Amino acid sequence: MYKITIEEAKEGMVVENSVHHPETGKLLIPYGTTLKEFMIIKLKRLGVREIIIADRYTLFVSPLERMKIHLKDVYAKLIRKYASDQVEGNLCNDMVSITKRVMEIIEEICQSEDILNFCIQMRMVKDEPIFEYSVLTSLFSGLVGGAMKLGKEAMYEVMTAGLLHDIGCLEMPFLIGKTGLQGQQELLWKEHPTYGYYFAIQQDIPRTIAEMILYHHECWDGSGYPKQLKGEEIPLGARIIGVCRSISRHMYFEHLQPYEALEYLYATSNVYYDKRVVDCFVENVALYPLGALVRLTTGEIGIICNVRKNRGPRPLVNVYYNRVHKPLSEPKLVDLGVERTVFITEILSE
Repeated sequence: MYKITIEEAKEGMVVENSVHHPETGKLLIPYGTTLKEFMIIKLKRLGVREIIIADRYTLFVSPLERMKIHLKDVYAKLIRKYASDQVEGNLCNDMVSITKRVMEIIEEICQSEDILNFCIQMRMVKDEPIFEYSVLTSLFSGLVGGAMKLGKEAMYEVMTAGLLHDIGCLEMPFLIGKTGLQGQQELLWKEHPTYGYYFAIQQDIPRTIAEMILYHHECWDGSGYPKQLKGEEIPLGARIIGVCRSISRHMYFEHLQPYEALEYLYATSNVYYDKRVVDCFVENVALYPLGALVRLTTGEIGIICNVRKNRGPRPLVNVYYNRVHKPLSEPKLVDLGVERTVFITEILSE
C-alpha cells in the first residue's frame, strides 16, 4: 500500500484504508472500494487531502464473499456424489427435478449474510468437520423434503434449518464429535438445540426454521430433547432433519459406511425416527454414486453399475479386479441384493 494525494487519485484504484471526513470523521468510502471518478470529485470537494491506495496485486475479498463461494462449492461436490443429474444414477425418476429445485434453493441460501456468518463460525471450528457435516445434512433434508412433496418455500426452510441445526454447538465446541458424554457435559450438550434456537432468533432467522433447529433431537417415541415431544407433535421439518443428520453424523464423525448408517436407521425407525421419513430417505437417496470405483468386503474392486435395481445400499457392482488386485479376464457382475454377506467397504474414486 502507499499514500497518494487526492490529485494523484485515478479511477480504478482500490482504497486500502477507509476514507473518513477530515472534520466529522464520517465514513466516506469503505476499505476495498474501487474508486470512480465521481468519488474522487466528492473527496476533493469535502477537503480530503490524502488517501491510502492498495498495491495493484492486492486481492480484496471479504470473508462473506469467500464463504459464499466455498458453500456453493461444497454443495456442488455433494450433489455430484448423492444427487446425479442422470436418471440412471438416482433411485427414482423425480430426483433429477428435485435436485434442480434444491440447486435453486442453494442460490437463495447463499444470498443470506446471516446464514453465511453462521457458516464461517462453523468452518472455524478446529479439527471437527461440523461445517461439511451440516452442509450434507442440509442437502439430504432438501432431497427428502422434495421427495415428500414439500413446496419450494418449505424445502428452503428445511434446508436452511438442516444447515444451521447445530449452530448451538458453537457455544460448546469442545463437545463437538464427542461420544459417551456423562454428567454435566451431557446436560450441557442437550442444551445445544435451545442455544441454536435463540441464536437463530437473534439473527432474525424465521421462527419456523428456528423451531426445526430447536426440535431436531426430539424422538418419535418421546425420548428426545429438549421438550420430549412425541410422534407428529414434532414438526415434519425437524423429523426430516433428525433422520438426515443421523446419516450424516454416522458417516462424518463415526466414519461408518453408508450401509452401516442405514442399518442404524432401520433399527431405530418408529422408535427414534418417523418411519415414513426413514422409508422416504432409503427409497429416494442413492448413498452410493453410479460409476464409483469401490472395494468390496471380499477384497475385489469394481464399478457401481446400477443403483436402481435394489433400493437402499445394495447396488450392482461390475468387478474388474480380484482380491489381490489382479485384473479379471472378464468383468464379474456382483448383485449386492443377492450376495447379502458382501458389502462395499470403501469408495476409491467417485
